[in-house]
Amino acid sequence: MEFVVSGNRLGVRDIPPLLANLMRQIPGPYEENDGRVEERLFPAPSVEADEEGFREDWKAHVEPELHALFLSARQVVEADLRGFREEENGFALDIPTGHAESWLNALNQARVALAAQHRLEEKELGRPIPATIANERDLAKFQIHFYAALQQWLVEILDTA
Repeated sequence: MEFVVSGNRLGVRDIPPLLANLMRQIPGPYEENDGRVEERLFPAPSVEADEEGFREDWKAHVEPELHALFLSARQVVEADLRGFREEENGFALDIPTGHAESWLNALNQARVALAAQHRLEEKELGRPIPATIANERDLAKFQIHFYAALQQWLVEILDTA
C-alpha cells in the first residue's frame, strides 16, 4: 500500500483486495445494536451511587449528540468509500483532507466495536498480530491493528498540515 498527499486530497494506492474489503467495513461493525458495543462507545460518566441524576442528564443531553457525531462520521466515511476504484496493482481511494477527522472518528468507533464484540481486552490487543488468521477473533485483531495503522497515517498527515 502506498499513502500519498496531493493538495487537499489524501490517497491510498495499491490496496490489496483483503485490505480494501476491511476498509469497506469501517462504517459498519457496530450496527448490530450490541449492548457491549454501546457500553464501550458510550460509557457512563460515573458509577457512583449518589450521581444517578448526573448519569440521567448525561444520557439525555450528551449521548444523543455523541450518537449524532458518530453517525455523521460513519456517513462521511461511507460516502468516501464509494469512491473505491480498481487499478492495475490493487484498489485505490482518494479522501478529501477535510474528511480526515471523520475517518479518525469512524476508525476509532470500528476498533472499539470490534474489540467489544469479540471481547478483546487491551492486554490481548497489545500482543503482535497473529501470524495465521484461524478464526473470526484473529481476523478482528488483525482488523483492529490495520485500522490503527490507518489512524496513525491520518494523525501524521494532520500533524504536518
